[in-house]
Amino acid sequence: MPPFRPFLLLLCLLPARAHALAPADLPACHARTCIALDLWLPADFADPSWLESQLTVANERLAVIGAGVQVALVHTLPPELRQIDTVAQRNQLGHLGQQTPLRWFVVAHLADAADPAAVRKGVTWRNGAAVWVIGSQTGMRWVLAHELGHVLGLPHSTEAASLMNKKPRIWPPPWQIGFAAREQPVMKRTLARMLRTHALQTVPVE
Repeated sequence: MPPFRPFLLLLCLLPARAHALAPADLPACHARTCIALDLWLPADFADPSWLESQLTVANERLAVIGAGVQVALVHTLPPELRQIDTVAQRNQLGHLGQQTPLRWFVVAHLADAADPAAVRKGVTWRNGAAVWVIGSQTGMRWVLAHELGHVLGLPHSTEAASLMNKKPRIWPPPWQIGFAAREQPVMKRTLARMLRTHALQTVPVE
Protein backbone atom coordinates (compact mmCIF):
# COMPACT_ATOMS: atom_id res chain seq x y z
CA MET A 1 0.00 0.00 0.00
CA PRO A 2 1.42 3.45 -0.90
CA PRO A 3 2.24 5.72 2.05
CA PHE A 4 -0.41 8.16 3.21
CA ARG A 5 0.32 11.60 1.78
CA PRO A 6 -1.60 14.31 3.68
CA PHE A 7 -0.18 16.99 1.35
CA LEU A 8 -1.84 15.38 -1.68
CA LEU A 9 -5.09 14.96 0.25
CA LEU A 10 -4.98 18.66 1.12
CA LEU A 11 -4.52 19.57 -2.56
CA CYS A 12 -7.61 17.53 -3.40
CA LEU A 13 -9.74 19.16 -0.71
CA LEU A 14 -8.74 22.80 -1.08
CA PRO A 15 -11.04 24.78 -3.37
CA ALA A 16 -9.42 26.12 -6.54
CA ARG A 17 -8.68 29.86 -6.35
CA ALA A 18 -9.72 31.94 -9.34
CA HIS A 19 -7.01 33.85 -11.19
CA ALA A 20 -7.30 37.56 -12.01
CA LEU A 21 -7.27 36.62 -15.70
CA ALA A 22 -10.73 35.49 -16.88
CA PRO A 23 -11.76 33.26 -19.82
CA ALA A 24 -13.40 36.26 -21.47
CA ASP A 25 -9.96 37.91 -21.69
CA LEU A 26 -8.72 35.17 -24.02
CA PRO A 27 -9.51 34.24 -27.65
CA ALA A 28 -12.77 32.44 -28.31
CA CYS A 29 -13.06 29.32 -30.44
CA HIS A 30 -15.28 29.42 -33.53
CA ALA A 31 -14.70 25.87 -34.81
CA ARG A 32 -17.36 23.21 -35.20
CA THR A 33 -15.95 21.41 -32.14
CA CYS A 34 -14.41 23.55 -29.39
CA ILE A 35 -12.47 21.64 -26.74
CA ALA A 36 -12.83 23.19 -23.29
CA LEU A 37 -9.62 23.98 -21.39
CA ASP A 38 -9.21 24.36 -17.64
CA LEU A 39 -6.26 26.77 -17.37
CA TRP A 40 -4.01 26.94 -14.29
CA LEU A 41 -1.60 29.87 -13.95
CA PRO A 42 1.00 31.02 -11.40
CA ALA A 43 -0.30 33.85 -9.22
CA ASP A 44 2.27 36.24 -10.71
CA PHE A 45 1.57 35.37 -14.35
CA ALA A 46 1.14 38.64 -16.25
CA ASP A 47 1.52 37.93 -19.97
CA PRO A 48 -1.91 37.43 -21.59
CA SER A 49 -0.35 37.99 -25.01
CA TRP A 50 1.62 34.75 -24.56
CA LEU A 51 -1.59 32.88 -23.84
CA GLU A 52 -3.30 34.51 -26.81
CA SER A 53 -0.52 33.39 -29.16
CA GLN A 54 -0.65 29.81 -27.83
CA LEU A 55 -4.42 29.63 -28.27
CA THR A 56 -4.39 31.34 -31.68
CA VAL A 57 -1.81 28.94 -33.12
CA ALA A 58 -3.61 25.94 -31.63
CA ASN A 59 -6.90 27.03 -33.19
CA GLU A 60 -5.28 27.71 -36.55
CA ARG A 61 -3.66 24.27 -36.65
CA LEU A 62 -6.65 22.33 -35.28
CA ALA A 63 -8.91 23.89 -37.93
CA VAL A 64 -7.89 21.13 -40.38
CA ILE A 65 -9.93 18.66 -38.30
CA GLY A 66 -12.79 21.08 -37.63
CA ALA A 67 -11.74 21.63 -34.03
CA GLY A 68 -10.35 24.29 -31.74
CA VAL A 69 -9.81 25.09 -28.07
CA GLN A 70 -11.21 27.65 -25.68
CA VAL A 71 -10.42 28.39 -22.05
CA ALA A 72 -13.51 27.73 -19.94
CA LEU A 73 -12.00 28.15 -16.46
CA VAL A 74 -8.93 29.91 -15.03
CA HIS A 75 -7.40 28.99 -11.67
CA THR A 76 -4.32 29.95 -9.67
CA LEU A 77 -1.63 27.33 -9.18
CA PRO A 78 -0.52 26.59 -5.61
CA PRO A 79 2.85 28.35 -5.07
CA GLU A 80 4.65 25.05 -4.47
CA LEU A 81 3.72 23.89 -7.99
CA ARG A 82 4.82 27.06 -9.79
CA GLN A 83 8.04 25.27 -10.74
CA ILE A 84 7.91 21.62 -11.82
CA ASP A 85 11.20 19.77 -11.31
CA THR A 86 10.18 16.16 -10.62
CA VAL A 87 7.86 13.42 -11.84
CA ALA A 88 6.15 13.53 -8.44
CA GLN A 89 5.28 17.19 -8.99
CA ARG A 90 3.89 16.41 -12.45
CA ASN A 91 1.65 13.83 -10.81
CA GLN A 92 0.65 16.29 -8.08
CA LEU A 93 -0.78 18.57 -10.76
CA GLY A 94 -3.24 15.78 -11.55
CA HIS A 95 -4.78 16.22 -8.11
CA LEU A 96 -5.92 19.73 -9.08
CA GLY A 97 -9.29 20.06 -10.76
CA GLN A 98 -11.13 17.34 -12.64
CA GLN A 99 -10.25 15.28 -15.71
CA THR A 100 -12.59 17.44 -17.78
CA PRO A 101 -12.26 20.11 -19.02
CA LEU A 102 -8.77 19.27 -20.29
CA ARG A 103 -6.31 20.81 -17.85
CA TRP A 104 -3.56 23.09 -19.14
CA PHE A 105 -0.99 23.94 -16.47
CA VAL A 106 1.29 26.87 -17.27
CA VAL A 107 4.36 26.87 -15.02
CA ALA A 108 7.38 29.12 -14.60
CA HIS A 109 9.85 26.27 -15.11
CA LEU A 110 9.49 22.69 -16.38
CA ALA A 111 12.42 20.30 -15.90
CA ASP A 112 13.00 17.24 -18.03
CA ALA A 113 11.81 14.06 -16.29
CA ALA A 114 14.96 12.09 -17.16
CA ASP A 115 17.45 14.93 -16.69
CA PRO A 116 16.43 17.56 -14.10
CA ALA A 117 19.25 19.82 -15.30
CA ALA A 118 17.57 20.10 -18.71
CA VAL A 119 14.40 22.08 -19.37
CA ARG A 120 11.27 21.28 -21.34
CA LYS A 121 8.88 23.69 -23.03
CA GLY A 122 5.86 21.43 -22.77
CA VAL A 123 4.71 17.90 -22.03
CA THR A 124 1.53 15.85 -22.28
CA TRP A 125 1.44 13.93 -19.01
CA ARG A 126 -0.58 10.78 -18.39
CA ASN A 127 -1.35 9.01 -15.15
CA GLY A 128 -3.62 6.04 -15.74
CA ALA A 129 -6.59 7.18 -17.78
CA ALA A 130 -6.04 10.84 -16.88
CA VAL A 131 -4.17 13.22 -19.16
CA TRP A 132 -3.14 16.85 -18.80
CA VAL A 133 -0.88 19.35 -20.55
CA ILE A 134 1.99 21.14 -18.81
CA GLY A 135 3.58 24.11 -20.53
CA SER A 136 6.45 26.39 -19.59
CA GLN A 137 5.94 30.15 -19.82
CA THR A 138 9.11 30.22 -21.91
CA GLY A 139 7.63 27.96 -24.61
CA MET A 140 7.30 29.11 -28.20
CA ARG A 141 3.83 29.92 -29.55
CA TRP A 142 3.20 26.47 -31.05
CA VAL A 143 3.86 24.43 -27.86
CA LEU A 144 0.19 24.09 -26.89
CA ALA A 145 -0.73 22.99 -30.43
CA HIS A 146 2.04 20.37 -30.38
CA GLU A 147 0.89 19.01 -27.01
CA LEU A 148 -2.72 18.88 -28.18
CA GLY A 149 -1.47 16.72 -31.03
CA HIS A 150 -0.25 14.25 -28.40
CA VAL A 151 -3.56 14.46 -26.53
CA LEU A 152 -5.29 13.54 -29.79
CA GLY A 153 -3.18 10.46 -30.32
CA LEU A 154 -0.13 11.59 -32.29
CA PRO A 155 3.47 10.51 -31.62
CA HIS A 156 6.46 12.57 -32.66
CA SER A 157 7.05 12.74 -36.39
CA THR A 158 9.96 12.94 -38.82
CA GLU A 159 7.95 14.80 -41.49
CA ALA A 160 9.42 18.24 -42.08
CA ALA A 161 6.01 19.89 -42.39
CA SER A 162 4.54 18.23 -39.29
CA LEU A 163 4.05 20.18 -36.08
CA MET A 164 4.87 16.92 -34.29
CA ASN A 165 8.47 17.02 -35.55
CA LYS A 166 10.60 18.46 -32.74
CA LYS A 167 13.82 18.85 -34.72
CA PRO A 168 15.00 22.37 -35.73
CA ARG A 169 14.66 22.96 -39.47
CA ILE A 170 14.79 25.84 -41.90
CA TRP A 171 12.19 24.46 -44.32
CA PRO A 172 9.26 24.70 -44.58
CA PRO A 173 8.67 28.11 -42.95
CA PRO A 174 6.75 28.11 -39.64
CA TRP A 175 3.45 29.22 -41.21
CA GLN A 176 3.45 26.09 -43.39
CA ILE A 177 3.99 23.70 -40.48
CA GLY A 178 0.89 22.00 -39.11
CA PHE A 179 -0.74 18.62 -38.71
CA ALA A 180 0.15 16.42 -41.70
CA ALA A 181 -2.56 14.89 -43.88
CA ARG A 182 -1.82 11.38 -42.61
CA GLU A 183 -2.05 12.58 -38.99
CA GLN A 184 -5.47 14.15 -39.31
CA PRO A 185 -7.57 10.93 -39.45
CA VAL A 186 -5.90 9.74 -36.23
CA MET A 187 -6.74 13.04 -34.55
CA LYS A 188 -10.35 12.92 -35.71
CA ARG A 189 -10.84 9.37 -34.44
CA THR A 190 -9.20 10.12 -31.11
CA LEU A 191 -11.21 13.31 -30.64
CA ALA A 192 -14.47 11.49 -31.39
CA ARG A 193 -13.61 8.71 -28.94
CA MET A 194 -12.54 11.10 -26.16
CA LEU A 195 -15.74 13.12 -26.55
CA ARG A 196 -17.84 9.95 -26.59
CA THR A 197 -16.20 8.68 -23.39
CA HIS A 198 -16.27 12.16 -21.78
CA ALA A 199 -12.48 12.29 -21.54
CA LEU A 200 -12.86 15.70 -23.23
CA GLN A 201 -15.73 18.15 -23.22
CA THR A 202 -16.73 21.00 -25.48
CA VAL A 203 -17.88 24.57 -24.99
CA PRO A 204 -20.80 26.12 -26.87
CA VAL A 205 -19.80 28.04 -29.98
CA GLU A 206 -20.67 31.74 -29.70
